[in-house]
Amino acid sequence: MARIGSLKGRDLRVSRGGELYPYSAGACVEVLQGAGVSTDEAMKIVFDIEATIKERKLKRIELSELVDMLVAGAERRSEHAAARLRRQTPPFVPIVVEDGAASDRSSPQETLATKKFSRRTLMASLEKLGLKLKEAHAATTQVEQGLRTEGIERITRAELARRVASVIEVRHGREARLRYEAQTHRPFEIRVSQGASHDMPYSRGILARSLMAVGLGPDFSHNLAKRVEEALYARDADVVSPDQVRAEVARLVRLEAGDEYARRYLLMRDMRTAERPVIVVIGGAPGVGKSAIASEVGYRLGIPRIVSTDSIREALRSLISPELSPVLHASSFTAWREELMPSEKTRSKPSRNRVLRGLLAQAHQLDPAVNAIIRRSISEDTSLVVEGVHLIPGTSPTEEFADATVIPIVLFVPDPEDHRSHFGTREVKSGHRLAKPYLEHFHEIRIMQEFMHEQADLDGIPSVDASEFDRAVERCVDHVLDVLLLEQARRELIASTDRESAGTARPDAAAPQAGGTVR
Repeated sequence: MARIGSLKGRDLRVSRGGELYPYSAGACVEVLQGAGVSTDEAMKIVFDIEATIKERKLKRIELSELVDMLVAGAERRSEHAAARLRRQTPPFVPIVVEDGAASDRSSPQETLATKKFSRRTLMASLEKLGLKLKEAHAATTQVEQGLRTEGIERITRAELARRVASVIEVRHGREARLRYEAQTHRPFEIRVSQGASHDMPYSRGILARSLMAVGLGPDFSHNLAKRVEEALYARDADVVSPDQVRAEVARLVRLEAGDEYARRYLLMRDMRTAERPVIVVIGGAPGVGKSAIASEVGYRLGIPRIVSTDSIREALRSLISPELSPVLHASSFTAWREELMPSEKTRSKPSRNRVLRGLLAQAHQLDPAVNAIIRRSISEDTSLVVEGVHLIPGTSPTEEFADATVIPIVLFVPDPEDHRSHFGTREVKSGHRLAKPYLEHFHEIRIMQEFMHEQADLDGIPSVDASEFDRAVERCVDHVLDVLLLEQARRELIASTDRESAGTARPDAAAPQAGGTVR
């Protein structure tokens, strides 16, 4: 019985156009493996193909026919494997390496210097780098299989070197990659220009988080960030502009996820340079996770400036003595006691009205400082995230800011036991915010939460369930982007109406609907 590899290159030639290639069973097995077929299955497929060729007594076969036979064999195992095989660079076809990009040509007729990709040459260079023969062979195979899996038949020398560098780093670490780059006299790392004298390395992780912020899944976001990197490398430039990165991301997002996600991404990017600042106001009772969520929301939206009302209160305490303002120096959940008569403090209990009066009294003392910080941020055209227990729906901030988009959000934790557990977690993480005082006044804290939740519903402010951190962050970011998209649509509608009805009364545009509980 025939066995795999019984057909040799001298026995069978594979033709494509005017080119003839010697047949290789190993090349056929490798291309099947690259499509996701197991080694055993791949060998069985090639065995059957060789038997068919022997029965037909062929001495020459068209490459397209051989590929069809490989696809048919793969299809019996997996339709997905067959589809991937169709997309691959055909076996036996050499990958051509060009010295530069098309932009390097002085005229369209000029041909770049080319050479065939050589496994032997690459292995030799990796052995010079200090890799063992087996290691060099494995890295070379991975590089070539990666190229063929993507269907690449032509590649620039720079892009090939970058791919080799990436494989080396994954297999042998950053130091080995740097040695390889030094050997090739070029760093294969895309940098994004940040001004005349400052560049930053392109980061897949940062881009992926930005894409997740607009509602795309983690796997999709990381894969797309990789594809963006590959597209940027294809430009054969070491430095790219932020606009080039942005345009490439928007193109791929629009292609893969649709126009809505592309608009959300562009809108989020525009926030960082917008003339109209965005002020995100995040309120909630103690222990719901305001600080952590606000920080993550700011990070995803590209808003580095985060201000806490706790910090504002601490600053005011340094200026105003406890004698002048005992309410200011109390905790938000014990401020009610400072408004009692001395004789009442020993026997009075924290009723709902008393707790809320104390909270509101403390919040009112902070309002001027909160408003001032927002005004300063607006004057500097800087977006801002403000968080704190003192940002009560309908009361804080107390001013309207026409030159900014103010987006209030309230966080809450519906389950009391879940809420209670947050304090213990916070104590462990912070090391200094002890859980005991909060747990002793947990009743008052729940009163505060209930009040804020009610006020948010009355004022049309979204309440976001903060029980799960990641979901809460996503919902906050989604709400901010939704409001901004609606605001953008409103401006576009007004502009369009003005153009069509010059000199006539402009119809009112509907304001963004920001209310409702987000669950």
